[in-house]
Amino acid sequence: MHVLEVRLFGEFAATDHQRNVLAIGNKRTQALLIYLAIRIDEGGNIEEIGRLFFDGADDSTHLTHLLGDLRHALRHLSSELVIVDGESVRLNPALVTVDALRFADLAERSSINSIREAADLYSGNLLEGYISGSRRFDDWLAEQRGLYGRIAVAVLGRLLAVQIKAAWWEAAVDTASRLLSLDSSQEVVHRTLIRLQLEQGRPDSALRRYQECVDILKREFNRAPSPETQRLHDEIIAALERSPAPREVFRAANERPVLVLLLEDDAVSSALVEGFLTEAGYAVVTVADGADALFEIGRHEFDLLILDINVPTLSGLRLFEIMIQKRIDTPAVFITGIAGAEEEARSLEMGAADFLRKPIRKETLLPRIRTILQRRMRAAQKP
Repeated sequence: MHVLEVRLFGEFAATDHQRNVLAIGNKRTQALLIYLAIRIDEGGNIEEIGRLFFDGADDSTHLTHLLGDLRHALRHLSSELVIVDGESVRLNPALVTVDALRFADLAERSSINSIREAADLYSGNLLEGYISGSRRFDDWLAEQRGLYGRIAVAVLGRLLAVQIKAAWWEAAVDTASRLLSLDSSQEVVHRTLIRLQLEQGRPDSALRRYQECVDILKREFNRAPSPETQRLHDEIIAALERSPAPREVFRAANERPVLVLLLEDDAVSSALVEGFLTEAGYAVVTVADGADALFEIGRHEFDLLILDINVPTLSGLRLFEIMIQKRIDTPAVFITGIAGAEEEARSLEMGAADFLRKPIRKETLLPRIRTILQRRMRAAQKP
């Protein structure tokens, strides 16, 4: 069992298996733990660690004291946590978990769930702004920060491609924004985000993003945007000219009432979401059981399904699987109150139209529904 968790993304933290925060001495003691955590598989040579932390001073004496401080800070967790073996020092990998190493492992896998989990783990750059006071260590840490940052860009790029392919516009916008926070110079990601915002019916946001792209390229590279990016400006202006008034954004655009099936067993959530939908002009059939939902799908031709994942009899995911088997292609939005990446990844793999976590907010739900329905309408109009 892991008795120590070391978190390196964002701010440094070390916790025990009950998530109690541990006090790890001074900055240099923390730095030694960070070094051994990142190098948990290979550990560190005592002589190299001495040079890294003490810049050629009396390394052996100082390092002995430093190791003693680290062992003292971790003394109540396990006597086997820090292993000194001859000329090497390492952490016991059976007793330690490190968010950065978990992230790197997930990044090498190909499944959507692994990509999603890796993206969730990367909550910030590796120890952004951390300074230990040991110049050589801080230089080494900066190299590690750059390495993990490049991995994060690759992970978010893969996730963005999957989300765009699945037409999960809102999630794709969030991912593209995270990518630009890591590297704002990526003009292709600026273009992607602009197109995503246009697809969502948000030309005002697209125009702001276009101007940010222009400003960044001018400031950092002293150049204008590419012709492909400039052409987007015309598309944005055209979209602004034909965009509806703000009060119409949340309303159904079809001539006939749009029929929505809501599968939700929580009475409060059900009433809340149903109220959002009816207020926006949608017709709603609400059920609390997966079997009842399947029955209603057989009775009516729905334009959209909103499916809670955890409901009695048939889960929302199982219901969607049955629909796929029966070749019913009604778009489905999954909702859940469960934390974690697995449900989102699975619904993405299955071809859901979108995924939302509770609590559901009107300003989030209704624009997404409108985007999904508009996309379906355009697809039906294609020859």
